[in-house]
Amino acid sequence: AIVVAVLSEVGAGSLIILAFYALSVYFIGANTAVREVNVTRPQDISERMRALPLDVRHYMFWGRSGSFFRAYPLLELDRQARENKRNIAVDVLLPDPDDERLVKSYRDIMKSLGEEPGDNPLLPNVLATCMACAILASNNKHLEIKVHLSQFLPAFRVDLSDNGAILTQDDKKKSALYFDYGSEFWDMFRSTVANERDVSRAVTWDKEVFAGLKLEEKSCDAKTLNAFGIKVDDVDPIQQEVARLITKRPHRYG
Repeated sequence: AIVVAVLSEVGAGSLIILAFYALSVYFIGANTAVREVNVTRPQDISERMRALPLDVRHYMFWGRSGSFFRAYPLLELDRQARENKRNIAVDVLLPDPDDERLVKSYRDIMKSLGEEPGDNPLLPNVLATCMACAILASNNKHLEIKVHLSQFLPAFRVDLSDNGAILTQDDKKKSALYFDYGSEFWDMFRSTVANERDVSRAVTWDKEVFAGLKLEEKSCDAKTLNAFGIKVDDVDPIQQEVARLITKRPHRYG
C-alpha cells in the first residue's frame, strides 16, 4: 500500500527519488544500499533501459503511455523470441483510459511539462501500446504478452526484467533509480507491479483479427481499434494518431 501510494503521487518526483535512497540506507544499510540501488544520471538512463530486455525470459512494464516501451523493449523482445525461438513472457500495466479521473490527472501532468494535450491523451497512447502488443504477440508464437488497465496513474515508469529494474520519471533531465536483479528493491517492485496487475482489468484480443498484420498505418482500422474493449467514440482522429504512434514511435529518449 505504501509503494502504491508513493507511485501515485505525481508531483513529488525528486523528493521520492531521494526518499527511496534514504530508506534503502536506513533499512538495509549503507553498504548494501550502494550495491543494490544505483542513482542513474539522465545521460545514462537510455543505456540502462536498452540493456534491460536483452537475453531475458520475462519483462514487466508499468507506465502511463508506453512510448519508449513500444519503441524499443517490445521490439527487442519480439526479435529475440523470434530469432532464438525462446519463449518470453511480457506483462504490461497501463492506466485505464476509460477512467475520467486518470484522464484529468494525465492532462494536468502533460500541461506541467509544457505540452498541449487533447481531451483524452491517454486513449491514443494506450490503444497504440495495446495495438503493438496484439500485433506482435499474434504473429510470434514465442512471445506471450498480457496487458492490464489499472485504476492508478503512476508517478514513475517501472521497467523490470531478469537484468534488473529501473524507475524513471517523465522529465528526461531528471535522474532515475536502478535496482540490481534479485535485490530487495527489485523484488519489492516486482511484487508491486504483479499485485497491481492482479487487481486490474485484463485486456484481451482475438489473435485472428491481428494475424498477418504489421506495425504499419493500414493495421489501424475500426476493427482493430475496437478489439480491446476500450471505448472509442470517434474512430477517424484516433486512427490517425494511433497509426502515427506505432509507426513513428516517438519517445523521450530518442
